[in-house]
Amino acid sequence: MNTKDQNKTNTPKSTTFGSALALFTASRWIAAFGLLLATAMPALAQCPLSFASPANYITSLAPLSIAVGEFNGDGRPDLAVANWSSNNVSILFGNASGTFQVAVNYDAGTNPQSIAVGDFNADGRPDLAVANAGSNNVYILLGNANGTFQPRVNYTVGSGPVSVAVGDFNADSRPDLAVANIFTNNVSILLGNANGTFQMLVNYTVGSAPACVSVGEFNADGRPDLAVVNRDGNNVSILLGNANGTFQTPVNYAAGSSPVWIAVGDFNADGRLDLAVANSNWSGTGSSSVSILLSNANGTFQLAVNYAAGTNPRSVAVGDFNVDGRPDLAVANSNFSGTGSSSVSILLGNANGTFQVAVNYASGNSPRSLAVRDFNADGWPDLAVANYNGNNVTVLLNTTPNLVVVSQQPAPVSTCRHVTATFSITASGTTAAYQWQWQPAGPSTAWSALVNGINNNNQATPTFNVSGAVTPTVNITSISGLGGNLRAIVTNACGSVTSNEATLTIIPCACSLADIASDSLDTARNPNGFIGPEDLDAFIAAFIADNAAIADVATDSLDTTYNPNNSVGPEDLDAFIASFITGC
Repeated sequence: MNTKDQNKTNTPKSTTFGSALALFTASRWIAAFGLLLATAMPALAQCPLSFASPANYITSLAPLSIAVGEFNGDGRPDLAVANWSSNNVSILFGNASGTFQVAVNYDAGTNPQSIAVGDFNADGRPDLAVANAGSNNVYILLGNANGTFQPRVNYTVGSGPVSVAVGDFNADSRPDLAVANIFTNNVSILLGNANGTFQMLVNYTVGSAPACVSVGEFNADGRPDLAVVNRDGNNVSILLGNANGTFQTPVNYAAGSSPVWIAVGDFNADGRLDLAVANSNWSGTGSSSVSILLSNANGTFQLAVNYAAGTNPRSVAVGDFNVDGRPDLAVANSNFSGTGSSSVSILLGNANGTFQVAVNYASGNSPRSLAVRDFNADGWPDLAVANYNGNNVTVLLNTTPNLVVVSQQPAPVSTCRHVTATFSITASGTTAAYQWQWQPAGPSTAWSALVNGINNNNQATPTFNVSGAVTPTVNITSISGLGGNLRAIVTNACGSVTSNEATLTIIPCACSLADIASDSLDTARNPNGFIGPEDLDAFIAAFIADNAAIADVATDSLDTTYNPNNSVGPEDLDAFIASFITGC
């Protein structure tokens, strides 16, 4: 196998887990973020995951590695891509909408295969480290304020550097480099100086054909450690860090078939960083999978548990794609064997460190590496995928619906019969639907959905006149003088949320003079024979027609005189007014 073919099949880790989600990478920050992702947020209901149609952006030839940084100071994430065949790096500036501008290219070494981001000269601007597999060196490109880069400076490493990662290994607050060299079976450590230069390398032997290196704090001693996947050894080497930037003898743990990528995250919420390994099945003797190695408190790891992915996984990244507080996995499936299809697999995480069955999403031609970031500032992590045979980057914007969150609950209302009561709720969530419900007083009574218009009780008696029954604000007029409890059900694709209950209380109220008249509220106030204003109008008309005087509006001993034959009389009007006042 020639050098080009060897490196083409060993896509490196362009950046650590932390640098996929932050501008600058430091090993302690990575560990802290991993713990935050899994422990700081409560697990929420899972929304059905979805991504927008893939958007492709042209790079140069044979992009192998991708990293994210904010290079031009506009607060938007940009992309840096290492292109194997054209020996350069493409920079794509991000727009506010999650789209990207035309690539600008910078020369790199021979066959650049891995790229990582860090602020190497402490000027507050992100810089680039590029591992060049064909020239056996690492190029450093220091960033300018406008998103351009200074001429490269190269540092010699081992033979076949295929992966570079960033971490502060000697606790001097300066980023250092770890480089995996696939042909010399070792890792080169280059400690950083304050001015963006690096010291002479120190090599540490690992397993056979190291293909990727990542940084994490595995034994809780406050010092960054290294995790290295060895493709031909089918295992992972763990090198625990010392305080002075040196590393202990590696300890190996079995992985799957031909592992080529590694990422870290706290998958079981125990406060310790675990490992996710992409097994490419390069040898053809195993299976395409992702191995999960859960950590122990002392920096050791449990036996690997494998999960099926797509065909020939080449990289894995960690992100909470459905925002349920649990880390998930994204896997780039390159299909170099030609037996499947190029895709990105998403494995949603469970609370106990296990993962759900992979769901595949279309990507470009032979995806090799992934970067995770919120590209359009909507609060959801998106994906950028480097496609080796497509000469482009695919961006998958996350379109997963937002969970329903009720921020304002309905308040209780006390009002008179026939007076409209208003109940409101404020809720956020993608495409939310509302349904108000009513429960007569008493906790054992069944809830009923309200509809616009007249709502009957379970005796088929008109009880409420309602508008806005399926909106955030409902208006309710009690017809019969009955109140009850109200609540709203808010639903979207993620599920339903029920608001707090609010009570409608109907209180006695005196009638006003305005009530003793026919008006447009007749239908609302008296739709079914209850005493209302129009009844009083009719009664008064009949009373006057019966030749009664104003003084007759009282019960007196003249009843037999004024009402001897069951015509309308004073005592009838007395009774009617009393009934009317009660029913207002």
